[in-house]
Amino acid sequence: MGEIKMIRKALLLGNTRGLEGVKVDIKDFSDFLKSDFGGGWLPNELEIKYNINKAELLSILSSLKVDPPDLLIILFSGHGGQERKTILELNSYGETIEENQLRNIGIRQINIYDCCRSYPENYQENVNVYNVYKSIYSEDRRKTIRHLYEKRILQSAKNQQILLYSCRIGEKSYDTPNGAVYLNNFLKAAKNLLAKEKLVIEAHQEAIEPTRNYSKKEFNAEQNPQSIVPKLLTNQQLIISINPNQIN
Repeated sequence: MGEIKMIRKALLLGNTRGLEGVKVDIKDFSDFLKSDFGGGWLPNELEIKYNINKAELLSILSSLKVDPPDLLIILFSGHGGQERKTILELNSYGETIEENQLRNIGIRQINIYDCCRSYPENYQENVNVYNVYKSIYSEDRRKTIRHLYEKRILQSAKNQQILLYSCRIGEKSYDTPNGAVYLNNFLKAAKNLLAKEKLVIEAHQEAIEPTRNYSKKEFNAEQNPQSIVPKLLTNQQLIISINPNQIN
């Protein structure tokens, strides 16, 4: 098994102002990435920032652009809204950033936004619970998982940007003390593997219906996740997870 030289980076951003579930979202997503399902990411490949100020975030993004990672995942969980573009509120000071400022940074990139996309008004978010699969394997097994994950990522097309939104423009995204409705369903789908891997877009599509149903039932509200993805061949698309049970 030859060594693969691949740079991977995950930037997990959360605005906890009035949202009890954001820290759960960030922890569960980071646990997922570090698990065998998520590709066995190492702690130093993840950067977690709560209520980050805009200047610091822009500095981080500038540094990433200097030496773009082979795979970059950006997750934002918190308050958001829609003006001409989706706006992310970073902290309790009300600093915001347009989501397009987070694009085109990595060679391959997945952006996930679990936030409202409603037009300006006074709004409050709500949400749902999930548990992350956690497992411990031998160090050799973990190296094998990382190797196969990175081999598959490097096989995918370069310069592709995947954008996942927890709701449509004009809608709200819901949160509870235990995490977010969409992210909950997205991670459940990512871990529900019958094949050897799951594409990002497959996990997103599987999360749409349960997200719609839960938000309608619990909040009597419309929440329809959306995505923007390139029309690539299956083997060129990015995966979100691999099946550790199919690794010898």
